[in-house]
Amino acid sequence: MHGISISSLPSYMERFNIIFNTIPAMILDFKLLSKVQENSLIIDLASRPGGVDFETARNLGRKVIWALSLPGKVAPDTAGDIMKETIVNILEELGV
Repeated sequence: MHGISISSLPSYMERFNIIFNTIPAMILDFKLLSKVQENSLIIDLASRPGGVDFETARNLGRKVIWALSLPGKVAPDTAGDIMKETIVNILEELGV
């Protein structure tokens, strides 16, 4: 598993068996969804509004699991602690 830049997505979409989205903005639109293999699985973990065009995915026959804000729903304390630590680290790196 590895991450890639958004600008590289069109070149990679057909290679993925499972796609996790964490970006809370429309990122997986017709252009990208049409390149996804029919037997691939897309899991949207982003906060609302999510990042998958669900209607387009359905029309293309792509399987999508909408699990928006899952970390905050199932493990809010842990998710909060991780966010706090990340923010503190960023602030320390910036010298704030």
